[in-house]
Amino acid sequence: MKKIGVVGLGTVGGGFYDLAIDRKEFQISKVLNRSQSKYHLHNVPTSKIASSVEELIDDVDIVIETVGGTDFAYELIMESLEKGKDVVTANKALIASKGVEILKFAKERGRKVLFSASVGGGMPALRNVRYHSFGKIKRVYGILNATSNFVLFKMSRGMSMEKAIEIAQQEGYAEQDPTDDIMGMDAARKISIICGMITGKLPQIEKMPIKPINLGADELAYAKRLESVIKPMVYLSLEEKKMKIFVGPLAIPSYSRIAEIDGTENCLVIEGESGTNFISGVGAGKNPTAFAVLADVFSIINEETYRFEFNGYVSDKLNEPPFGEFKSLKIFRPSI
Repeated sequence: MKKIGVVGLGTVGGGFYDLAIDRKEFQISKVLNRSQSKYHLHNVPTSKIASSVEELIDDVDIVIETVGGTDFAYELIMESLEKGKDVVTANKALIASKGVEILKFAKERGRKVLFSASVGGGMPALRNVRYHSFGKIKRVYGILNATSNFVLFKMSRGMSMEKAIEIAQQEGYAEQDPTDDIMGMDAARKISIICGMITGKLPQIEKMPIKPINLGADELAYAKRLESVIKPMVYLSLEEKKMKIFVGPLAIPSYSRIAEIDGTENCLVIEGESGTNFISGVGAGKNPTAFAVLADVFSIINEETYRFEFNGYVSDKLNEPPFGEFKSLKIFRPSI
């Protein structure tokens, strides 16, 4: 029976622990968290509490990293791989910035690093991209951030962005500091990882065209006249060997399926040789993301998984697609 170690008992890690503690297919052997109060919150027995990272790694077969951030998480994952452990993480910031080094290191040691929960939460975004990438993928686009989607919805109905963020925080859609969501950084990391899945190369976030959702009244009114809704979109095209990428608000027709995506739901459209595929699902929250982590654990246990490989970084300048435009509002007509 595989032994699991969980580092981090926050929203995702605590959710995974509660979900997985009574599973018969594996055993949660060790848990490590900075705050002692989390052990009491999740009723972690003393026998499962590790005294150090080294103790946890040495006692398990699979390490679950849910601490967030990049520095400590990077060191934890690399040490785990060095000691022959497989890794599951939900850390999009880490994979988007250091995924090449991590995956090359894992391959050299014959280990696996899975990160399905880093993109789309409970929506199986990376699995769908992986299956479609056996053929040629031309475009990928959709909504991958619930906070900005909620805020834009409220803004389109006349609310200020500040008030919309406040309500989003009250309703659990936004973090206390929603900067990464509002500025597009969260979504940028996710489309960077998706691009890496397709091409083997990660676009560097600082080179990507990213637009925050701070639209003015004129743009909001113009979208309404177009019978469109404004959505916080990610967009990637790979036609004719030219990569174009964009993260930010786009006006799309109100009849589009994407226009119906609200709340914590995410969606992704994949266009390629196999046709057009539309997927949606809950993209945020404790349980959906914890289930995505659990799915990766089962993939490793059942040896049904594949090895992700990122070969490098995109070195070319990243250009945005030729969208229609009104002032700072960009206009896009999706195929679905």
